[in-house]
Amino acid sequence: MKKNSYVGVIDKIRVINMFPDTKIRFTLHATEDINCIVRNKKLANLILFLDEGKYEASVHGYYNSRNQLVIEKFFIRNADSFIKEFVVKPMNSIA
Repeated sequence: MKKNSYVGVIDKIRVINMFPDTKIRFTLHATEDINCIVRNKKLANLILFLDEGKYEASVHGYYNSRNQLVIEKFFIRNADSFIKEFVVKPMNSIA
């Protein structure tokens, strides 16, 4: 399984499933548009705080059989004070 890292702007955040298994998708606008999936419940809940098209993120993960990047690590690069308090601080305890 090859690991990939990208940096881009997060857009089109959607909830696919919340119960019993949390699954969130979003599009990362990097050099190309990348469809991303988050299955980690704690990380997915934090991503739902983000505004679409506003934040740049660094992501790390692998591609599944549907050519979606499954996110394992996630970092916000241009966080404002709200995101620093409610997303970045809790994310430090996850990653």
